[in-house]
Amino acid sequence: MEGTDQWQRTWHGIQDILGPKWAFHVLRLLSEDSRGFNAMRDELDGLTGPMLSQRLKELACHGLVERTVEPTTPPTTTYSLTEQGSEITAHLRELESLVELRDDATQQQCVDEFENCRNEALDDGCLTVSDC
Repeated sequence: MEGTDQWQRTWHGIQDILGPKWAFHVLRLLSEDSRGFNAMRDELDGLTGPMLSQRLKELACHGLVERTVEPTTPPTTTYSLTEQGSEITAHLRELESLVELRDDATQQQCVDEFENCRNEALDDGCLTVSDC
């Protein structure tokens, strides 16, 4: 029972860190390059400033993101991944090759085939495990 308890606690921790909306998106974006707050907000459609601020604080608290402020006028703030953030994000990016986004043309087939699947994040398609 102790082994099961340990992995469950670990997976709950992973969910706490990565589960909040936009956490994956922020990490994925920062895996490409460091960015300023406004650049991130502008690049991630639908993400509000207050939500981005909250996610950045949480990800920094967990040690995945770091904030650097340059003493310019006005101050320049840049966000980047920490070493741990880079390592976790590298694993997450590997998952991209394991899923397939189906477009509008196959949406009805997807809906029929995966009728009980949660699909709220995608308005114009569905996501399934890739056959590769």
